[in-house]
Amino acid sequence: MTDVPESTAQKLLVCLGPGPSSAGLINSAKNMAAGLHAKWYAIYVEDTKMLMLPESERNRAADNLRLAEQSGAETFALSGRSVAEEIIKFAREHNISKIIAGKPGRSLWKSVLSGSPVDKLVRMSGEIDVQIMTGEPGPPGEAAYVIRPKGADLSDYGTGFLFLILATALCFLMYPYFDLSNLSMVYLLGVMLTATSCGRRPAILISFLSVLAFDFFFVPPRYSFDVAEAQYIVTFIVMFLVALVISHLASTMRAQAEIARLQERQAAAMHGLSRQLVSARGIESILAVAVQYVSDIFDCSVVAMLPDEQGKLNIAAGDPSSVLQKDIIKEIKVARSAYDTGRMTGWGTETFSTTEILCVPLQAADDRLGILALKPKDPARFLLHEQLQLMESLAKQVALALEVERLTANGMPHSAQ
Repeated sequence: MTDVPESTAQKLLVCLGPGPSSAGLINSAKNMAAGLHAKWYAIYVEDTKMLMLPESERNRAADNLRLAEQSGAETFALSGRSVAEEIIKFAREHNISKIIAGKPGRSLWKSVLSGSPVDKLVRMSGEIDVQIMTGEPGPPGEAAYVIRPKGADLSDYGTGFLFLILATALCFLMYPYFDLSNLSMVYLLGVMLTATSCGRRPAILISFLSVLAFDFFFVPPRYSFDVAEAQYIVTFIVMFLVALVISHLASTMRAQAEIARLQERQAAAMHGLSRQLVSARGIESILAVAVQYVSDIFDCSVVAMLPDEQGKLNIAAGDPSSVLQKDIIKEIKVARSAYDTGRMTGWGTETFSTTEILCVPLQAADDRLGILALKPKDPARFLLHEQLQLMESLAKQVALALEVERLTANGMPHSAQ
């Protein structure tokens, strides 16, 4: 059979999202790629609107990517301002011949006002075929990994109140010399500072309280919530809406900056671990490097466990007393479950979620080599969702190094498959 040149072979791209219908799209794309003998990709694009989704939905999007990878697709998670533009850019770079996307579930008025990414995708596709499908919903349930999100701390609300007090104090100083419209700008500045420093929820609260403070302290009659002139009602409404918009934009910029910093740290972490593993010789040395590196990155205690000839997991690196502290029998059971299933188990997952350790399998291809058990020093800030993929990638790097070391010890060259 003659091989089809890669430049002319058909390539499919399926666009995934956080919805349950993505499972049906993956299955359809897999069957279509098999029928056409085509290579296929799965892509998830996270724009600014996606950043504001609930944590459970963003977790589900990551699960959909994992399902596509298990089904044989090459998966990519991208970020950008426009979902459609990022998809078309990716498709042209990879010579995609057909794009499969899910039918949008938006209401008509939302599509008219803000447009649907699918509509934009069809308009921008050019010579690329776009097939719109209604994916069959996947089984209901939570995402495979439900890491507890970090909410707004009470200190963030306290900081917001401080900005409100400072804005009010400044307005008292300005009141004899400036119009009321100038004072409202001071309150909007306080809302912006709250949004950039403390996040969306404190900013929304401060937006509402700023309108009340502006009315009570400065709008005649002063020191009362009564309004003498109807025009100030419009002022309050516009002021509150503008404050909400400012808080939304500032919070979005803050979230984008955090994601950018996280991606930079992830790239540096991957490169750093890879560099250290290259110079490590022997299984003990590889595991010692892994334990130290993961411990430093995630601020946790780590032990590595490897199976013996009978398949029993034994401590191979790290201090077990720093991780296995309370119900040791249950914690060993958690580690065993992670090793047997090849999935993260323990803290923040669906399996043994009440335990205080997280067990990550060391898996190279279909061969499970051991596990890493992590115990956080500060559970409230341990492994946010965006860090989960980094943890998986680091574990794969360690597993690959162990696999190469094992092949070398058995007298096989590094390039053996």
